[in-house]
Amino acid sequence: MVTGKTIGVAAAVTAAVAGLGYIAYFDYKRRHDRKFRRKLMRDRKKVEKKADNVSSTSPESVNEIAIELLNKVAKDKLPASPEEKEQFFMAQVSKGETMCGAGPSAYSSAACHFYQALKVYPNPVELVMIYEKTTPPEVFKLVMTMMAQEVRQKQLRYFDVFPSKDKNVQIKDKNKKDDAEKSKGKTKAKKPSPAGSDSGNDVVIPNRALFSTKSVDEGEIVFEEEAVVSTLLPRAQNGQFCNHCMKSIPNAEPRSEEKAASEPADKEGNEEPSANEGSEEEEGGKDTAELEDEFKDASENSVAADSEKADEPKETKAVSGNEFECDKCHEAVYCSEKCRQDAYDAYHQFLCTKSDNAEAQKFADLVKESHELAPILIAKFFGILVDREKKKELARVLGGLNGSNSASEADVDEYTTWEHLECMRYLELVPSNTDIEMLKMLGELMSSSVPGLSEFVTGERYTMLKGKLDYNAYAVHNSQNADVPAETEATHVSDTIRDDHSASPVGISLYLISSHITHSCDPNVQIVFPENTSKAALKALKPIAQGDELHVSFVDTSLDVQTRQKLLKNSYRFT
Repeated sequence: MVTGKTIGVAAAVTAAVAGLGYIAYFDYKRRHDRKFRRKLMRDRKKVEKKADNVSSTSPESVNEIAIELLNKVAKDKLPASPEEKEQFFMAQVSKGETMCGAGPSAYSSAACHFYQALKVYPNPVELVMIYEKTTPPEVFKLVMTMMAQEVRQKQLRYFDVFPSKDKNVQIKDKNKKDDAEKSKGKTKAKKPSPAGSDSGNDVVIPNRALFSTKSVDEGEIVFEEEAVVSTLLPRAQNGQFCNHCMKSIPNAEPRSEEKAASEPADKEGNEEPSANEGSEEEEGGKDTAELEDEFKDASENSVAADSEKADEPKETKAVSGNEFECDKCHEAVYCSEKCRQDAYDAYHQFLCTKSDNAEAQKFADLVKESHELAPILIAKFFGILVDREKKKELARVLGGLNGSNSASEADVDEYTTWEHLECMRYLELVPSNTDIEMLKMLGELMSSSVPGLSEFVTGERYTMLKGKLDYNAYAVHNSQNADVPAETEATHVSDTIRDDHSASPVGISLYLISSHITHSCDPNVQIVFPENTSKAALKALKPIAQGDELHVSFVDTSLDVQTRQKLLKNSYRFT
């Protein structure tokens, strides 16, 4: 009787013999049949070409593939709820791993799936680092190129949606405007550049400017906007002005540095503990189960923890009259508990000189020695950047983000604060030794609480951000004409500030819209501060017609022409 075992053995032997026969036949054809050899060569080249499409040394080809892949995934709607995001994330990672295992011909599909997973992961920087360690170099290169191309596409449409229409202004490239007129057959003679024109070669910009989209009467407010980041001038850090919104504090007595330093730190203050205690970085790759756990952890840390913190009752401590202060350093004072808490959430938790982080005092000392406010603004900026994106994500989860009033507001909201900043003009600066030291200390100061900061804030990015502050920051004036101490050698700062000297400044701020206003020694608008805070308003100094370009003065217009030209050339590299 023939058993199943006998049949199995016979089948195996038959298969082996057939396999050996095919190998012999293949080898014979390869050595004697010229056409067969050519076919093998063509097939091998096709496979190699598919792999080379991804790993090609030509950046143009990789960019083209990345754009095609972006167009492909653009049709897919991303999930909204945390549960849906988690399921989507795990499915995309699993599909990406499967495609990687299929070989180079499937690398493009793998990149699509990994890219989609990245779009919903709570901590993209961390996931990029995981991809770099666990995916084939060709796939990682494609994912990163897709990210870069997405940023570029967003930048191309940026000025179509920003500023929102309710601001009554539009940012336009004057060069493109001239080109459009030429295409219509108009030969318009170019006017010579005025003394205040920003045509210096060291200013990295297209020729963009801000234009009014409606007629405005003299004295009318064109728009208002909040500051991106602000800081008090050293001479105003005397307890009379809020360290967050810059509002003057009624009945506050001037405080000396010695007095602030001598006050004991309140050990029972209401500072929040660090949310990153006990975290540690794991080396090597991570499997699917670990990624799932990390997705849950990252989501809980960035959303649930923030929601709980927002609901916690907070103690309020008034020091004198309407003055509130940091319960640890007693140096930062505020006009309200809201300002105190907002400042702590965004940046003071890193910068408090009496915090558990010893680097904070070293950073403060170095800033004071440098007589520059740019480093403190940059430190605040990154704290604010993280805080805003976390709150934005929290609003999305709670369903409140796209309670926007219009589609244009939703479009503007898709841009991060960093992406807004990338669209500003800036001065090209050569990093100094102090800049290098500041950057290193900034990483030590904030990297434990802001994961991935050291990798993101390179020397180039730090210098570029400093150049943006130097070109675009405005002086903030107190509208109540409060007494501001005179500048001394100790409180002098070397930062470049747009200041028309209409009043004594109390601080400096950076604004997203107002940064695009150009200079004129005969301005038609002026930055004012009607709420006695860093919130700015653009006021018309003369009647403005729809389509008119808006100009402010970067310097004191009462100065003589030669002095103004010298200031503009030295500070903004005007020619």
